[in-house]
Amino acid sequence: MKKIFVLVMFLTCIISSLADAASLSAKVSRDTVIQGETLNLTLTYDGPQTNLQPDFAPLDENFNIFGVSSAYQHSNINGQISQKREWVAQLMPKKTGNLVIPALKLGNMKSNAVDIKVLEASPENMKHSEHNLQENSHRYAVEAEIDNLSPYVQQEVNMTIKVFDTGGLRVERIVPMVNDENNWVIRSLGEPKFESQVIDGHSVRVVKIKLALFPQKSGVLDLPEIAVEGYYLTKNKDPFNAFFADGFGQINLSQLDPSWGDIFSSRQNVTLMTKPQKIDIKPIPQNYDTAWWVPAESLELYSEWKPNPPKFRVGEAVTRNIYIRAVGVIDNQLPNIRFDENAGLQQYPEKPINEMKVENGKIVAYRMISNVYIPSVSGRVEVPEISVKWFNTKTQKTEEAKLPKLNIVVENNPNISEAAAQNNFDNSGVSDEITPSAPTITPSDNAIPQTETTSEFSIWMIFAAFGAGIVLTFLVIMFVRSKKSFETTEKQIKNFNKAVISAAQKNDLKSLRDCLIEWGKDNYPDFNISTLKDLAQAVENDKFKESLQKLNASLYAKNHQDWNSQEFVVLFENLCKKKKAKPKKDKLLPDLYK
Repeated sequence: MKKIFVLVMFLTCIISSLADAASLSAKVSRDTVIQGETLNLTLTYDGPQTNLQPDFAPLDENFNIFGVSSAYQHSNINGQISQKREWVAQLMPKKTGNLVIPALKLGNMKSNAVDIKVLEASPENMKHSEHNLQENSHRYAVEAEIDNLSPYVQQEVNMTIKVFDTGGLRVERIVPMVNDENNWVIRSLGEPKFESQVIDGHSVRVVKIKLALFPQKSGVLDLPEIAVEGYYLTKNKDPFNAFFADGFGQINLSQLDPSWGDIFSSRQNVTLMTKPQKIDIKPIPQNYDTAWWVPAESLELYSEWKPNPPKFRVGEAVTRNIYIRAVGVIDNQLPNIRFDENAGLQQYPEKPINEMKVENGKIVAYRMISNVYIPSVSGRVEVPEISVKWFNTKTQKTEEAKLPKLNIVVENNPNISEAAAQNNFDNSGVSDEITPSAPTITPSDNAIPQTETTSEFSIWMIFAAFGAGIVLTFLVIMFVRSKKSFETTEKQIKNFNKAVISAAQKNDLKSLRDCLIEWGKDNYPDFNISTLKDLAQAVENDKFKESLQKLNASLYAKNHQDWNSQEFVVLFENLCKKKKAKPKKDKLLPDLYK
């Protein structure tokens, strides 16, 4: 009995000593960060071999997690196996101020809590921290300005977004965060423009992005917040330098082609948000007496005849293209044209063709209507006046654009009598809409220049062989580096369900959003799915719709959002099972309206 007791005590002491030897610690890549930037949280375990995984759920309250990577190493000292493991999580704070990264659990162990400070993404904070930049500390700021604080409903409001960059930011996309999509119509005003600006004695790269906003309701509205999503690269060691160092000195291939340098860099995500603002939208003026509301900076009517000049004969068609050009409105705000009747002139308007362009930093809308005129009597005939009323936002007055009436001379047609022409018009079944024919594009006859050959064949062969060696070495390194990620991507493409579940389990909300959209396109091909809202309408499941709304809110939330990745995974798996089990029904007739 004593031997058993001694053995138990001995084993207990060993287990206790091993437990005491295990440690779990947390540290961050930097303790001060600008809102919208990311920082790396490294969780380190040192102790006996374990397969446990840390619980990152406590981070959800104040941080977005963009992904977690892990690495480990084993050691065997005098027969005792120990393990060192590291988990690196890329975090983006949801709000500014002093935040605490809470203690995280690994089994029965807890890490230390870490305090960080999150500064507002403003030029002032960027200037303040410019003098204290560390090697891996990048600083960004964002501002948004609008050109009209009190516009009319549906009037164009231009927003200029300025992104201040001192860390090599690469902008990927602009995402308007609209709470009510019925309140605003948003259009791009072209590609971003780049310039340099001196702030506090330092040269700063400024990215200017311009958007056109069209408020659809009057009253006080929340101006849409704009998310600028991008990333910067942290440089890793370039293996090509070591390869070429002995023979040619150090060569940086990223200077020859910047995209090559990306292969040896780590991606750090950045999301900058403009400040929330309110704007007072004026209603349609009470003295505006026209049914169609067109608030434009300018509007003009013009036309062209085909053929030009036109020749009018009884019973023969002549086409007139009427154009509306308006600055400061979108195409669906342009009015329909009313064509007054004339007893001696039949008219057949075709379906309008709309187009929008960006001209001089403004949205310009065009509408072209082709009207077919067929005279039924000879002699002098009047082409009725065409007019459009609109509201001039500069003068704040109602104006009218006109094409004046025309007096034309119609010739007799020896092949058609006036009585026959009139009778044909009275009994014709000509449609009110005539489908316009597509324009013909003539290809250019530019000749392809011929390249010259050289007689220095042997010299070129030497250079070609040397170049082939460089390319082959580069491809081998690329293949070894990207094989694993390629295989993972290929599997995700083949199985969208696994990709969605994987992104949810990692709490990578942006990847989860993108995977869900791709999953929706694959499973609901009859729907045009490009957003989470489109996906919710396609699935028609109330719980799933509610979960998608929570996901959308959590993507850029500044405060705690009611989002639970585990609950979402269970809901998604059940949804997939029901969809798989649901029998397909053959349709007797195709859908006429979708």
